[in-house]
Amino acid sequence: MVASLAGLAYALLVPPFQSPDETAHFLRTAHVASGHLMGTRTSDQRLGGQLPKSLPQLYAPFSHLRYDYEAKASKSDFQAAWQIPLNARDTAFTDFPNVGYYAPFPYLFQATIFRLFMVFDSRPLLLLYVGRLATLLIWLLLVASALRILPQQKWTLAWLALLPSSLTLHASLTGDAVTNGLCFWLLAAMLSLIFSEKKMVEAPIWVLFGIFISSAIVTLSKPVYFPLVLLAWLIPKGKFSHPSRFFAFAGAICLVNLALLAWWYSYAGSLFIPYGDYNPAYREGVQLNEGVQPHEQLAYVLEHPIVFLKTAALSYFESGPATLAHYFGKFGWEKNYLPGWLICLLLLATAWLGATDATPVGRLKTQHRLGFAAIALAMMGALALVLYMQWMPVGSERVSALSGRYFFPVFPLFFFGLGGLFIRANKKWEFPAIKALLILSLAIGAWEIVMRYYI
Repeated sequence: MVASLAGLAYALLVPPFQSPDETAHFLRTAHVASGHLMGTRTSDQRLGGQLPKSLPQLYAPFSHLRYDYEAKASKSDFQAAWQIPLNARDTAFTDFPNVGYYAPFPYLFQATIFRLFMVFDSRPLLLLYVGRLATLLIWLLLVASALRILPQQKWTLAWLALLPSSLTLHASLTGDAVTNGLCFWLLAAMLSLIFSEKKMVEAPIWVLFGIFISSAIVTLSKPVYFPLVLLAWLIPKGKFSHPSRFFAFAGAICLVNLALLAWWYSYAGSLFIPYGDYNPAYREGVQLNEGVQPHEQLAYVLEHPIVFLKTAALSYFESGPATLAHYFGKFGWEKNYLPGWLICLLLLATAWLGATDATPVGRLKTQHRLGFAAIALAMMGALALVLYMQWMPVGSERVSALSGRYFFPVFPLFFFGLGGLFIRANKKWEFPAIKALLILSLAIGAWEIVMRYYI
């Protein structure tokens, strides 16, 4: 109930296109709704799709909010946006190169809802808000499903899913909601196999099938989260009828996803157009950075692996405070944060909850803690590599854009690894206090949104 009400408030309060890459995700969702699974690469070096002209026009009434922290959304802005008709037959090629090469799976649910409303010629502004609500719904359903099968530390996962920064992102129109939700489900399903008392032959077939499907979708949608499949190696060998079956299961899930990763890199890489090669008339304002050449950057990393590792480590060290602030207290786009004291309190509460939330206490072994940490670090390394390739000029000394929103599937592993380190001193007041802090932080988040955009 709390998640639904807070998510609904965030979906309605944040003005259009004030969430990360929401403009591009909005256009990509509409393109998928029109029957195109991937963006179209044209002969004149553009990546996007044929869409109603009205859709990109919806951004104009709210464009003044970007980069101007004194700007406010007014009633006239919404009135102007509402007056824009869909005119579905009046189309033009529209650029969205930063998401045009993404896998279509994270957009399918929202696109289906889009399609239903587009049949009735719904206004673009209505489509945006309907898309937000659809995104919130699929996020909540995936998290709820993960919590049902998670054998322990349910409070930790629920807490991380309900952080104000998490709900503001997942109540916007973004493909990340499906990807992150599937990561949560995949994590929960893997842990159910690791800690369950049952043998593998007794595991529900739908869980095993779901692990293969969800891991494949995650690998194709966000390759940096591929290391989650390594959790299969933490399943006790004794749960299998023979050690060879353990290696067959863990090896199969890894090999299948590695094959998908290699294929997708080749396919999606052929669609991506770097800034320098993009049509000069259309490359401004479409989230492409100058000097980026992914293949050359990868070659540089392979030639200088130690240099890259140092670059990634320094980048994480320098951006650490900002990344944590973003993860625990960011809303909207740009530098919009909850009060510093609340961010610190949420960080401490999360660490405490993670360290005391294990049922039963003591089930985590050293191999589990080390395994969780290693997999999380592997995802962080993959994230640094992908951002280095897609956003940084060749040979850059730092990796920028290590935004906290990329860590929603990563940090749970660190906090899960803390499980059982401490025993709760007083269970009677701890959970009520945690609930009160969560509700307070969500309320303050709503108020901060109102202050930033309306008052």
